[in-house]
Amino acid sequence: MINQERLTSDLQQLGQFGRQPGGGITRHALTEAHQNARRWLTERMQEAGATVHVDGAANVIGRWDCGLPDAQSLVIGSHLDTVPEGGMFDGALGVLAGLECARTIQEQGQSLPWHLEVIDFTDEEGHYNAGTFGSRAMLGMVTEDEINEHKTGTTCIADALASLNLAPQGVLTAKRPARDFRAYFELHIEQGSHLEQGGYDVGIVTGIVGIYRYAVSIAGRRGHAGTTPMPARQDALVRAAPIFSLLPAWCQAQSDQLVGTIGQVELLPGAVNVIPGQCNFTVELRAMDSHHMLSIKEKLITCVKEHPKSRMSIVLEKDSELMDEALMSLLERAAQDKKHCRMPSWAGHDAQSFSPHVPTAMVFVPSHGGVSHSSDEWTDFSQAARGVEVLTDAICQLAEDERKG
Repeated sequence: MINQERLTSDLQQLGQFGRQPGGGITRHALTEAHQNARRWLTERMQEAGATVHVDGAANVIGRWDCGLPDAQSLVIGSHLDTVPEGGMFDGALGVLAGLECARTIQEQGQSLPWHLEVIDFTDEEGHYNAGTFGSRAMLGMVTEDEINEHKTGTTCIADALASLNLAPQGVLTAKRPARDFRAYFELHIEQGSHLEQGGYDVGIVTGIVGIYRYAVSIAGRRGHAGTTPMPARQDALVRAAPIFSLLPAWCQAQSDQLVGTIGQVELLPGAVNVIPGQCNFTVELRAMDSHHMLSIKEKLITCVKEHPKSRMSIVLEKDSELMDEALMSLLERAAQDKKHCRMPSWAGHDAQSFSPHVPTAMVFVPSHGGVSHSSDEWTDFSQAARGVEVLTDAICQLAEDERKG
């Protein structure tokens, strides 16, 4: 059995880093609050007997060595960074689940046939650019160009790394061969309401939806807000506005298994008395079937081409990924005394970086009201503990199965 009291204490302590007056938590990747949280995590890992190092992508890696030559690593990972004014469970629970799992295995005197690594991945939330940055870097999925790209209103991750005396080019050295890893596990809050509504203790994730993100810039012509007659205006916002209402209509017509969001909008020059000369915005699409997202992409391209000097660029095109069937069955065995179900994930996770290369599995625990990315995000500590128990039991069972051959 895991130590629920210790897990709860960890969650409460970690939840103080980046806490805002209104109650939410803001820990953007590589900021002071995030680095302070990582220092706290490093101390906890070391107290539990791990050696800890930071790789070229600023991933924090705690390792419990099994002492066997040429052994692979079993990884439990997630992230400590948050969205603005987010909750205390998203990502953080997954990292602490790995820590509690490692502690429990050590205290029970269990031996594993692989090294156990607990990893806090850098910038899962995509503060600087595309998200799941650290896990993608570890699997060789980050290019040098991406390191220097940035979203509107942020710096690039190369500058953030340099501010911490980390060489931006070192990101490429974070790549590890897939053969290093036996498996990847991640525990996460659901961030939806399926488990709560069904009265389930845990969910066994079957797959993670694809995420396509685009940066769109619609061009117009700046003008004086008072002296330019309405018929003579080339207002960039007015030109972009039809897409804002067309996107949800397109998605609904395409499939009920597709969602689309315009999450950021910027007007330039952004003055109250100037007609916008440029409207920049993001479009994000999510679906298990990439065909649906590609269909909407073509519609966007057509709309953008209608306006001279407008453009659309790819921020991220990450296809859906299925979890490993053998590991899903293993988790179901570990959850046999709990009410559980199989279900897809509509949110992206670091597991999505591993699953094309390494046997990968995820465990979900319920989110109250399906709320996440909010100060109202909440999961009962007892529910969190049940998920960690399933994770720990599954890893111990996997070790036993492999020892038996």
